Amino acid sequence: MGQIRLNENQKKAVEYKDGDLLIIAGAGTGKTAVITQRILHIIKNEWAKPSEILALTFTEKAAEEMQIRVDQEMEYGYDEPVISTFHSFCDRILREDGYNIGIDGDYSLMSAAQSYIFTRRHIYDLGFKTLLPKGNPTKFINDFLDHISKLQNEDVSPEEYIEYAKQLPHNTDVEKEEYVKSNELAQAYKKYADLKIENSRLDFGDLILLTIKLFREKKSILEKYRKRFKYILVDEFQDTNYTQNVLVNILKKGVGEKEDKNSTPCLTVVGDDDQSIYKFRGAAISNILQFKEEYPDAQEIVLTENYRSRQEILDASHTLIKHNDPNRLEVTEGINKKLVAKAAFAEDSNAVNLMVSHNENYEAERVAEEILKLTGYSELRGSIEDRSSQTFDEKGQSTLLDSLDGTKEAKYKFSDIAILVRANTHADGFIQTLRNKGIRYKLGGARGLYFRPEIKNIISFLRVLVDYKDEVSMFGLLTMKTWNLTPREYMELIMLAKEEKMSMLEFLESEWKVKIGSDEKQDFKNIDSNIIDKVLSPEAIAGVSSLLLLLDVSAKKIKEQKSLVDILYDFVMESGYINEFLEEDTSENLFAIGNINKFFELVKNYEKDNPDSNIYEYVEFLNYSIQTGESPLVDQIGMEELDAVNILTVHSAKGLEFPVVFLVNLVSDRFPSRSRKDALPIPDTLVKETILRDISEAESNLQEERRLFYVGATRAKERVYFTAAQYYGEAKRRKKPSIFLQEVLDRSVDEDFTTKIEEDDMMDDVTSLRNMKKGQEQDVLIEDSKNLVKRFSYSQLNTYEGCPRKYEYAYVIRIPTRGTPATAFGSSVHNTLDDFYSLLKKSKEGLGGIVDTPTKEDLLSFYEKNWISKGYDSREQENARKREGEEIMERYYDKVFSEDENPFLLEESFAIHLGEVVFSGKIDRIDLVQEQDGIKEVCIVDYKTGADKTDADIKKDLQLPLYALVAEEKLGLKVVGAKYVFVESGNVAEVDVSQAKRELAKESVLDVLEKIQKGEFTATPSFGCRFCDFNTICQYADL
Repeated sequence: MGQIRLNENQKKAVEYKDGDLLIIAGAGTGKTAVITQRILHIIKNEWAKPSEILALTFTEKAAEEMQIRVDQEMEYGYDEPVISTFHSFCDRILREDGYNIGIDGDYSLMSAAQSYIFTRRHIYDLGFKTLLPKGNPTKFINDFLDHISKLQNEDVSPEEYIEYAKQLPHNTDVEKEEYVKSNELAQAYKKYADLKIENSRLDFGDLILLTIKLFREKKSILEKYRKRFKYILVDEFQDTNYTQNVLVNILKKGVGEKEDKNSTPCLTVVGDDDQSIYKFRGAAISNILQFKEEYPDAQEIVLTENYRSRQEILDASHTLIKHNDPNRLEVTEGINKKLVAKAAFAEDSNAVNLMVSHNENYEAERVAEEILKLTGYSELRGSIEDRSSQTFDEKGQSTLLDSLDGTKEAKYKFSDIAILVRANTHADGFIQTLRNKGIRYKLGGARGLYFRPEIKNIISFLRVLVDYKDEVSMFGLLTMKTWNLTPREYMELIMLAKEEKMSMLEFLESEWKVKIGSDEKQDFKNIDSNIIDKVLSPEAIAGVSSLLLLLDVSAKKIKEQKSLVDILYDFVMESGYINEFLEEDTSENLFAIGNINKFFELVKNYEKDNPDSNIYEYVEFLNYSIQTGESPLVDQIGMEELDAVNILTVHSAKGLEFPVVFLVNLVSDRFPSRSRKDALPIPDTLVKETILRDISEAESNLQEERRLFYVGATRAKERVYFTAAQYYGEAKRRKKPSIFLQEVLDRSVDEDFTTKIEEDDMMDDVTSLRNMKKGQEQDVLIEDSKNLVKRFSYSQLNTYEGCPRKYEYAYVIRIPTRGTPATAFGSSVHNTLDDFYSLLKKSKEGLGGIVDTPTKEDLLSFYEKNWISKGYDSREQENARKREGEEIMERYYDKVFSEDENPFLLEESFAIHLGEVVFSGKIDRIDLVQEQDGIKEVCIVDYKTGADKTDADIKKDLQLPLYALVAEEKLGLKVVGAKYVFVESGNVAEVDVSQAKRELAKESVLDVLEKIQKGEFTATPSFGCRFCDFNTICQYADL
């Protein structure tokens, strides 16, 4: 890459060597570039080794971006700095050293939904007497977990809470009530923390809190990390919470000792107090506002040269944010934070715009009209008949867009434009309007995978299986085109079921004379019902029969304790649901299949983390995830290149930029939104953040909302539109304008909101570029990214070389697959050996007496712990395979294992560039053979379950030569040997990983990649087809 040109203050920040540093980086001032260039400058000037640098970020995306930028500037094989989120950093520490405070290093990390399920399971073990509602405890569990999260964010341990509660006065009735409540909560917090440790489970809040506990109680562990890191950098410092700041201070200063400035790490924090917008999840703005009080000798550098926005946008935003004075660094530090535009733009007098409409429908219409004008389509108008008779190309895209190129002068693409909303629900009107006009759009933020139509159908199926009276889900299931029901037909069924006072499923059972899940022999195909014959076509009857049969088969599989993946696989394959997306090779269909595949992967991970769970618990987990907005992102392939309007919340837009931004719904109570009070607030005494205690809660919320508005406005590069309406919903009273409008425009907007607005019948006279098929619900249109490969693994290489068509199904179309006994057993064995050699590694690292050399009993114990029961066809098959596995483990210990083995790296993840593609994977084990002149000589070990490879296969094999290439070029090791360990037989095979073999392996990868990019997916039928996951849909399968 070319040398990045830095301005004067950026250069000062990058080159500052000794001492602590506060970089105040305004919006668009090149913050990420400064951090990465500082890391590179430290390395290249040998102020510290790369491994002596710790960079902590707020999000995984930021960590990945920073890592990529550093990698691109460094040579292969360099010793990487630690670039990580706070949570990932602490996770790594606890898994390695947590046993010092009683934490199982193999703990499961719970999401919010998993924490809810865990708490619900143990709710009556927490000792609640007065607080727990007698009825449904769901709402209380949410409030309790939120309470715990906020305590964790404030560095309040269970013991500190108990001590506080015990000392509360309890003389009056009011005091007694508070005393009982606080003591009950404190004891429940302690019991909840203990239950998590006992069950080897932690939540995200635990990671930082327990790392701090480890450091405070085990000074030797803390000193190990303090001595390791000479430079600590913290990104987005304004978004850190109180506990994260405590962690940084401990790493910097130690615990309970006077700071030795000659031996402490140099601390650099980068942030902007005006962009602190995460108070709702614990962010403490006091961290950055009080940094100079904590480190008075720290150098302060302010970045004000903005490379993103027009000056008019920056000036308006600064005028707005100054209303947060004096609680800003610009005031407290006496600095100038006014941003100065450095980007070059053509002359344009419309940088800052206000659009006020009569009601929310007109607001959405005017936004859509402006988008069409900006993209060059505003002159296109036609009748409703013209709009509804559009033609489509082979990908389902509107051809009207392509046919109009000669009539427009487009300055912006759709992807240049963003609509930013305060809350997800505020997006609905804009989504519908853009959809009606055929304007491409894509959703960001929390509305993710679970809200996709193709996933909603699967969720409906699961919900009906666990509750046959769930009419909403049954309705969703029946509306799938898979069953050949017309809208009229399923409405007839609904009316008939209501007349019989039955649920829909009960009604269908009665007419088909079947019982879902019954052990008796039943005929689902032959129906004798005059009623059904009258209202349903033969095709619809056959479709409903298929549905009932699938529900019956699935209910029986639930009884047999089959895996959830097996049940879902049969549903999508046997119903023909997956085939609907294979009928046409469109990007939309590929996107849908990618989402289905991602859903399957999530279910597989859930079952892996919860081996004793069942479908009822999973659906409860799923429902809670949806309820709390914990929906995974949709499949991301092709999304970044999509030319579509971005719709996302302002919070989700943090870190992004767009040429044109619409900040919408700017009225009182929408933006700014009202402050929400906690159901179980933390006592003021336990709240550690003090900087804003002198202002009211309402004012504190207003300042947070103002910062959020500032972030939204500064996402815009060339134009920002502030839009609002006089009326929302059914309200007859005119809305008050957002106070932020007057502040950002520096004028009164009352007249804009009181003047009667004539919309000139806009709803009927609109531009329409409808590019959706009738009835199609579509929240994204993706470009054809079928042949693009960005990441590649050896498993993919192996699959392609076995059968290119199988590769296409598995990795291009990404059709989901069910688990297999071989996969389950292989994972069980790999996890067992990883735990076993991890114990051996610790015993060899000078921890003798604390960690002993592992025994055969340890190996069998790990095997029992890591056993995966999902994926087997029957309980008998599972039990037989498990017993066989125990014999295999005993044989492995006797025949293969040696105390002389010296594991250096275990389950080592890697990513390395091969051509234009990132080759990634995980190496099972790397043993240290010897170290000479600072160079580590190693042997690569890969475990194989199943039959031994033949000598001929081993000679042709490219996996270990590729891993050797990675070990030398990426990890900086010298590979002197490599071997396969065939676990089941106990045999070991040495593998040639010479330089010539590595070059051959690299050429093979590049050759396969070239074929993939060309779309070469010719099937190679063979005997193996009968064991292929895709043999039921592949027309070339040799069966």
